[in-house]
Amino acid sequence: MEAVILAAGFGSRLGHHTREIPKALLKIGKRPLIYYTVQTLMENGIRDVVVVTGHKGYVLREYLSQFDLNFKFVHNSLYKKTNNIYSLYLAMDHVSKGFYILNSDVLFHPGIFRELHSSTKENLILSVDTFKELGEEEMKVKIEDGVVKRISKQLNPSEADGEYIGIARVEENIIDDLYNHVSRVMERKGRRVFYEEAFQSMMDDGIAVYYETTKGLPWIEIDTPADLMKARYEIYPKIQF
Repeated sequence: MEAVILAAGFGSRLGHHTREIPKALLKIGKRPLIYYTVQTLMENGIRDVVVVTGHKGYVLREYLSQFDLNFKFVHNSLYKKTNNIYSLYLAMDHVSKGFYILNSDVLFHPGIFRELHSSTKENLILSVDTFKELGEEEMKVKIEDGVVKRISKQLNPSEADGEYIGIARVEENIIDDLYNHVSRVMERKGRRVFYEEAFQSMMDDGIAVYYETTKGLPWIEIDTPADLMKARYEIYPKIQF
């Protein structure tokens, strides 16, 4: 398996915190956020990693040069005008086998990744938090008979069964399908949408999308200064690295 880390975003809601660095380099504990992602990949035998850079990409490349991994860096020069579906599209030209998708702004317990890594399910497997109380902002999912049927921020929280946390596993047999649906969504809706739109397009086309739960282990997506403080003082102390 390989990994794709999406790290092109500007992080505008974080204000001065990301003025000179990408979100992936925000300090959590004594280390940058992406350190914990990379460590988790290494501990699970993932050595081939595609990193999509954008805002302050050269700073991220310099930091990652210290790790003994096979990095491929892909720069999304349109990061101010596109969303993560375009970053995923660029990355998929550089994968040659099954891979993981990881949003670089997520701090997560290593056990969450291990659960996904050890899954025996097929096609596309999403890491889903089925414990969290849901609101309007979350990327919510609807599950029926063990299969994800809908994924959208627009889902009514009362109808949703969990939140997709920004970590997924793409099996080799489904790579071409995902690429085609990413391309199809961008043709219809442009490049400013979330890549989860491609997941929904696959579901609508009859492709089974599965999930593994976070089992209540801690994680957080960092979008705002409040998220950053919560990551540092509430979530990180609960995670053993």
